Amino acid sequence: MAGSKSNYLENSVLNYWLGKSFTSTAPPTVYVALYNSTITDAWTSTSTGECAGSTYARVAVTNSSTNWTNASTGTKENNSVIQFTTSAGADWGTVKAFAILDTTSTASGNSLYWGDLTANQTISSGNVVQFSTGAITISED
Repeated sequence: MAGSKSNYLENSVLNYWLGKSFTSTAPPTVYVALYNSTITDAWTSTSTGECAGSTYARVAVTNSSTNWTNASTGTKENNSVIQFTTSAGADWGTVKAFAILDTTSTASGNSLYWGDLTANQTISSGNVVQFSTGAITISED
């Protein structure tokens, strides 16, 4: 999956490592969201394009080594299955991308990482949506 850090996170990392005061800490929980539109580094959580529909909600993932592998060669992966609701209660449309954010509320919070899906996925009513273990790879390259 192609993807990157958001501008928000890039600026936070630079400030942390290169002399600017840094007051933020890693969130104890991150939230995975799905998008019907493409995302870029400049995208923010208030940009349009997040899926909507009956039973859609961001997925809470405890920010721990149980759910994310240790970094190796500049990458991390999800270490457990990340599953959305039991099934889509209505059509969510064609999903093109995902993002990892610091809040559960749609259209709020800070985007941290994002990525394009390898192939667009049409989510219809009744579909179960999940990322298998190792399906999300975050890279610092």
